[in-house]
Amino acid sequence: MATYISEEKPEASNRQRRTRNRMPVWPQIRPSGDSAILVEFENRISPEINRAVRALALVIESDNLPGIQEVLPAYRALMVTYDPLKIEYGRLIEQIHLSLKKAGSIDLPPRRLFRIPTVYGGSHGPDLQRVADLVHQSPEEVIRIFSRNHFIVYFIGFICGLAYLGGLPEMLRVPRLATPRMLVPAGSVGLAGGQANAITTDQPSGFNYIGRTFVNLYDPKILPPIPFVSGDEMVFIPVSEEEAWEARGRAAADFL
Repeated sequence: MATYISEEKPEASNRQRRTRNRMPVWPQIRPSGDSAILVEFENRISPEINRAVRALALVIESDNLPGIQEVLPAYRALMVTYDPLKIEYGRLIEQIHLSLKKAGSIDLPPRRLFRIPTVYGGSHGPDLQRVADLVHQSPEEVIRIFSRNHFIVYFIGFICGLAYLGGLPEMLRVPRLATPRMLVPAGSVGLAGGQANAITTDQPSGFNYIGRTFVNLYDPKILPPIPFVSGDEMVFIPVSEEEAWEARGRAAADFL
């Protein structure tokens, strides 16, 4: 039997081992306060990692364990809040490990595509020209690139069912406003960094807004108040201002 002798110097080998030992092993599971557990996947935003988050959320919700209060998915992490009087921390950790094993092989619900009519520019898109100048494109080219992109709904959060949309094309990535606007009208469609959004209510925001939809993205009188879920996709179809107004008040589910 042949014997292979490493030519590595002992100190170099030790450094490599120490480096490997410092590398995080994903996912990481740790407490978050006295009644929540955080499961973190790789530290980057990607559809694959978000799929792992959504799969784990689906398994935990399907198992319906007593004591679990809420399952909150985000880009690359999942928080599980629980009642420590109904389920112990150690027991929940064991369950999460079991759920992770199941999550790798389950089928997620099919992805739906929402085709949202959107009017771009003018008073409805006050930042369109500035974004065009920043990316050295015409406003028409910015609209073309943005409106052809299918944005993934990574998760729902922050305020009144706001969908966090990822997948903004690299060439449209511009920074947030230095000073956020105090009030942006509901339905405004914007972008910043690698994200896009269509806000559901009037609110402050530092995003760059290039258009607006008048489709009803949030209705607190029904359950669920928003029609889209993590994993769905949205595309913002350019229409005239008249066509945009014709969609006013209609449910986003009408545009599947």
